[in-house]
Amino acid sequence: MSNGFSKSSVGRKILMALSGFFLLLFLFQHFIINLLSIISADAFNSVSFFMGTNPIVQFAIQPILLFAVVFHLIMGITLELKNKAARPIQYAMNKPNENSSWMSRNMVITGIMVLLFLGLHFYDFWIPEIKTKFIEGNMSGLNEGGELRFHEE
Repeated sequence: MSNGFSKSSVGRKILMALSGFFLLLFLFQHFIINLLSIISADAFNSVSFFMGTNPIVQFAIQPILLFAVVFHLIMGITLELKNKAARPIQYAMNKPNENSSWMSRNMVITGIMVLLFLGLHFYDFWIPEIKTKFIEGNMSGLNEGGELRFHEE
């Protein structure tokens, strides 16, 4: 994409939408894998073991996902600041409920809620996994007893 595209407001909005779509695809995949835990513990463990020990997932997909989250956050902040700078006087808002959806009026609030959930999720799941793999050096996906560590019974 050319420099002019990414510097225009419309270009930034398209890039933010694409990063948001990528994040939605990840969430859908994450949801499907988590649904497996309800259907079959063995299926969930197999998929989790594959995802947790596959070098492509660990060293390529995870950094891309992290980049997408940071990119989406930075793009949202940039768009907000540039839009405010372009029009310092706010538009008159007559009956905002009729002119925009609840989601569009509360994107900042829902974004902060998602960010807080991500922080909790990382603290609860991802950071212990990184500690096990990269600090303790256990890339096997197994607990000390030889059982898969991904599923809690």
